[in-house]
Amino acid sequence: MKGKKLHEPPTGLRVGHHELLDSLNVGFILLDLDFRYLDVNKTYLKMTGLSREDIVGHHSLEFYEREEFNKLRDIVLPFREHDDYQLEFILPTLNGERIPVVHNSHINRDDEGRPVSIYVTTTDIREQKKAQEEMKAANLALRTSQDKLEKENKMKDAILFGIGDCVTIFEQNGALLLSNPKAMEVRGKRRTPYLPLNPNKQQLNLKVKGETRQFFCQVKAIKDQNGAVWAYIETLNDITSQVMLEKREHELYRIKRDLGRNNIAKKMLGISRAMENVFELILRCSEVDSSILILGETGVGKEMAAHAIHSQSARKNKPFVAVNCGALPENLLESELFGHTKGAFTGAISDRLGLFQEATGGTLFLDEVGDLNINLQVKLLRVIQGKEVRPVGSDKAYPIDVRVITATNRDIEERIKLKLFRSDLYYRIAVITIIIPPLSDRKEDIIPLAEHFMKKHRKRGGKSHVTLDHTTQKVLLDYPWPGNIRELENAIEHCLAMTKDTVITPESLPVNIVSKKRSLGIYSEPVTTLSFDKQPSMEEKQLSPETIINLGYSEKETILNALRYHQWNRTRAARELGICRTTLWRKIAKHNLSK
Repeated sequence: MKGKKLHEPPTGLRVGHHELLDSLNVGFILLDLDFRYLDVNKTYLKMTGLSREDIVGHHSLEFYEREEFNKLRDIVLPFREHDDYQLEFILPTLNGERIPVVHNSHINRDDEGRPVSIYVTTTDIREQKKAQEEMKAANLALRTSQDKLEKENKMKDAILFGIGDCVTIFEQNGALLLSNPKAMEVRGKRRTPYLPLNPNKQQLNLKVKGETRQFFCQVKAIKDQNGAVWAYIETLNDITSQVMLEKREHELYRIKRDLGRNNIAKKMLGISRAMENVFELILRCSEVDSSILILGETGVGKEMAAHAIHSQSARKNKPFVAVNCGALPENLLESELFGHTKGAFTGAISDRLGLFQEATGGTLFLDEVGDLNINLQVKLLRVIQGKEVRPVGSDKAYPIDVRVITATNRDIEERIKLKLFRSDLYYRIAVITIIIPPLSDRKEDIIPLAEHFMKKHRKRGGKSHVTLDHTTQKVLLDYPWPGNIRELENAIEHCLAMTKDTVITPESLPVNIVSKKRSLGIYSEPVTTLSFDKQPSMEEKQLSPETIINLGYSEKETILNALRYHQWNRTRAARELGICRTTLWRKIAKHNLSK
């Protein structure tokens, strides 16, 4: 591969995501729309044999031959109209090897829908290609062998002795009677059975011509006309290729699951163990077609979870239709769900399909299902049980193929006790239950979510670089967030509108959050800033960055100790120092700091 070194690689991935991406066993690339590398993970560096400095900031043309690059560009450009696409290509490496890979790409768009960058996951498929070629060769050899044996009628032993490639017959005392040519090739000089001489079967690993292969071994009794056993037949079927294929399929399945989990985490955002469990449950739900009930407080992202299940399922190319059951009156909701005929009620001037029929083949998401009244619950149960819908005013029922996902912030079991919700409907819609924890129970997600919302909304206010100071982060972490993620997003949008600086302080937070935190004494002390006077002692160099800042060291030593404390992880060091990564990069260059 070709390429020149770049002294200062551009910022690529969002803060805090390098560790997650570096843990993947597939390559990850972030490209701009001109095919320039913005960032990569460790797996991609290992695949290519290059360093991050060799790749980040360089154009793809530096690594591909012109003809190859033009071919890749001609394939990719038509897909820019879509958010996701997949293609198979080759990956050049430093040692000249050309690895066959599968690129799974996702177009990142700004708030106006314009593409801004491209996420690409790169999966090495050399083993899959090799297995495919081996399977093709094995199948071709098998077909050739079968044709030849049929034409020359030389399979007398296999026809006489039943199924299997390798057939051997033993007397009752274990003496060898006969082996067909295949069996002699596998058995070599061995004259005893592999298994005890009784009806038996087992998988064996045998060495054939120095190569370990896997066989399915089976022993059957051969009986005379009176039913007496006079011999035993041992058959060996070579299942090596089948086992290898199953292993490859399992590996591809695992890779697909990992990619699906990463896609879910990228959309829903969460690094806490609780959310990791939710992502895993969402992924499992996407693999089945059961009814799902999603429970959680208002604003935790129940509809987003439902959409994630749909987008990872076999129904992803069909409609996802959502309706808030608590936002519509009973008669209007019934018409919305089931449809109506012309003249069914006042204002019904034409026939109308209901949401069940509009979602045919896809997913219908019923939000706030706990607010349905009893009469509508009965009708909904009838539709789910019978898998058919009858429009209001019609005497004809129509079959439906819809997956139903429901959600509520109500205590359904309590409402069942109060006879406000039917237990039979509950058991129908809650085949699988997903509980999304409130934001107050997963505080480690608060800052990553806040940074995501800052990135989402800051462009609207014309602010390109805005950060949260330490005190503001503490306020956000200690606030109970009764409105969950929705309230957090509103708070961040409020901060961006109120702040005039590039650093958000507690004074920019909404009044209700500020008054709540002041009453608890959360930020009674002034914000500590970097000092430039005192030099650290050798003992103090082992202190945390927060302690170092308070001691008032020079800027150079403060930054150097923060980097040492976080093992030169610039993202963590920048967050600890209360500055953005760009500022940290600039100061590292200014003071000529290095490992």
